[in-house]
Amino acid sequence: MRTDTATTAGDNNTLSLRIQNLTKTVQAGPQPLTILQAVNIEIKSGETVAIVGASGSGKSTLLGIMAGLDLPSSGSVQLLGHELSALDEDQRAAVRAQGVSFVFQNFQLLPGLTALENVMLPLEIRAVVNARAEAERLLQQVGLGERMLHYPTQLSGGEQQRVAIARAFAGQPGILFADEPTGNLDSVTGHQVEDLLFELNRATGTTLVLVTHDERLAQRCQRRVRMQAGQLEAL
Repeated sequence: MRTDTATTAGDNNTLSLRIQNLTKTVQAGPQPLTILQAVNIEIKSGETVAIVGASGSGKSTLLGIMAGLDLPSSGSVQLLGHELSALDEDQRAAVRAQGVSFVFQNFQLLPGLTALENVMLPLEIRAVVNARAEAERLLQQVGLGERMLHYPTQLSGGEQQRVAIARAFAGQPGILFADEPTGNLDSVTGHQVEDLLFELNRATGTTLVLVTHDERLAQRCQRRVRMQAGQLEAL
């Protein structure tokens, strides 16, 4: 696995992500279905980018390919200095473990772990010294200092998303992918979570790629692109 050009968080002289001539086609019945076609985008380290578009336009498919969770039918994806098509599944997983984080609409916390243990997990995977102390600091930062030992089922939706955000920024990843991060929250809680997401982004310099239907949320990013008919258009 290549490591010579790996990107670190906050180094805005480098690219966190480069996609060139990407296509994604799947077999749907007797005819192939093209989900993505001729997609090109470069995202600088530390940049915040929103991907907007209608449901079914291919936004989440593109996000999965960007993160190496799926592979394109053709084209190049360079993530944190790694050409993903040159890596096998285990190597792609290693890239994600060391430099990629996620925030999902449905939180994706491990139910058998406390809030503290959920945040500690990526730190331990990345062999961060004093993982517990760092996880405690992050939970304090997101306002959950009194809820560290609670399990996800004992937390509200907003609190679970705060845990997910603390987990996402644990270990200062090179890039964070957020898929409708406020989609399951009421408007007041959603605004609070948004503020927290961008506050931590500014503090760490982590690259943020955000998929959302919410134009107001998208406008908080430095750059917006629209997914339409399988292609990206600048806004």
